Amino acid sequence: MAVPFQPQNLQAQQADGNILLTWAGSLGASSYQIQRSTDGTNFSNLATVSQVNQYLDSLPGVGIMYYYQVAGVNTDGTGVYSNIAQMVAATPGEMSLFELRLRSKETADRVDSNFVIDPEWNSILRLACYELYDFLIDSYEDIYSDQQIFIQTNGTTQYYPVPDGVSNYLGGSYNGVAGVPAKKIYKLVGMDLNVNTSTVSPAWVTLRKYNFIDRNKFVYPNSTSTIYGVYNMGYRWMGNFINFIPTPAGNQLVRGWYAPILPALLSDSDLTTIGFSGWLRYVIVRAAKYALDKEEGSNTASLDAEILFLKQRIEQAAQNKDAGIPDRISETRADPLMSGIGWGGGGQAGW
Repeated sequence: MAVPFQPQNLQAQQADGNILLTWAGSLGASSYQIQRSTDGTNFSNLATVSQVNQYLDSLPGVGIMYYYQVAGVNTDGTGVYSNIAQMVAATPGEMSLFELRLRSKETADRVDSNFVIDPEWNSILRLACYELYDFLIDSYEDIYSDQQIFIQTNGTTQYYPVPDGVSNYLGGSYNGVAGVPAKKIYKLVGMDLNVNTSTVSPAWVTLRKYNFIDRNKFVYPNSTSTIYGVYNMGYRWMGNFINFIPTPAGNQLVRGWYAPILPALLSDSDLTTIGFSGWLRYVIVRAAKYALDKEEGSNTASLDAEILFLKQRIEQAAQNKDAGIPDRISETRADPLMSGIGWGGGGQAGW
């Protein structure tokens, strides 16, 4: 008798923070020794399993790159260790940059190709993530646009900065003096105006986005007010500022809703933050198409079809998310009590 043969084709895959190892059986093995490492060089024993060809490493640690190797064991000793497999454990529904790149290469059938190098893959994966993010924001709105900021107007300022993620909205409030800075903005979704001074049960109305053709509807102050004594007011995002039209009076509280920028995927262990609904397949397929488009003559028809299918599924899921009427991002929010025209009347559908 001799030590077992080397196990072949060790593979690692992750889901919901767990890492599953699978391998081809080793001739002569009565059990298998599994080792793990965080640097790919210094391994330590993780587990010994009987004559099975898989092992689940349960919740080893989110956002950490792990390396694994497996060897067959019998009474004569331990055989040669397998190839090294690596994977990053991620939170439920998410993936690491390493896994996104690997799955994209597999989808494009370019795992062993260097025609598109890893930095290029990383770049197109970041681009594909933002494509998905744009689509999810438009489709879901309330899930991805849940960040809030608060602006206290001063009566003279018309332009207020958007959140920079560093200092201008401490604790979520403009010119705040304490608290964690609000996340940097990616897309502005809507603005609300407080119409009373209650801190217990504040009342809000939705501001209408400014459009030039309706410029004369945004008059402040004007001769007539709404039923709450609030005058028509609009807003728009211009560069690094939110522009209120006209200049709002002092001591008015405005609440903004927005989607923040995505965390940058730079290192292999960096994790996504948009995949909890299972839509990262879109990023994988889109990146695979970007890579194949670089090769002349590549046929991407099947990828185009899958991208279209995934978009339709996302839209379907967004429509069926709530039992009632699904949310939609729009220029205005019509009030059903006013036959869809809003409290301002005259077809304004908003404040």
